[in-house]
Amino acid sequence: MIGKFRFWLAFTSLLLCIISLAITITINSTWLYYLNVKFGDFLPLINLSAKQMMHNFQQLMAYLNLPWITELKMSNFTDSKDGLEHFREVKNLFLINYLVLLVTLIPSIGFIKHLAKRQEQWRLLWPLQGVFAAVFVVLAMMMMQFNQFFIAFHKMLFRNNDWIFYPVQDPIINALPEAYFNQCFGLFFVLVIIALSSLYIWGNRYFHQGKSQRK
Repeated sequence: MIGKFRFWLAFTSLLLCIISLAITITINSTWLYYLNVKFGDFLPLINLSAKQMMHNFQQLMAYLNLPWITELKMSNFTDSKDGLEHFREVKNLFLINYLVLLVTLIPSIGFIKHLAKRQEQWRLLWPLQGVFAAVFVVLAMMMMQFNQFFIAFHKMLFRNNDWIFYPVQDPIINALPEAYFNQCFGLFFVLVIIALSSLYIWGNRYFHQGKSQRK
């Protein structure tokens, strides 16, 4: 049986892997933004067609995702100094997330294989219960007051107020409605809950199998 310290270290790695993978899928879900362009009501505010807006969005995402693109250039938007600084900080967070995913992916797969080999999946149950409780508390806070949650989220991640955009200085904010970010958080939590639930079901199944074998 794997020792307690190594177990918690491996479980933490697995949890970080799940979170970073969910973030990666969410921030690269271009289809979600397309739905907002297609069915939202913000295009008249920016005077662009859906095709033009998607092109600008892809330029923004390329800057945020790719380390070798060091300057943000969008065909139909210009940003203030503070706006550019904020996007630079967002880019750094994107890259940190990808680094966390790369660092934790292989150890997490190894941990899962180790538990399966030794039939110790049941050891995931108690830690996962605590994680579920934390996830649902945060989710409840978000659902009750998303605007306050969104502000607190930014204050936690960013050391300045550059994330506060003004449409006159940074018109791109009109193309990034609150509803879109609400949906992104929703997608993230759905992905995390699916991953955690799958692990819990897996562990619970072998827990009951072990009990029946011991009888």
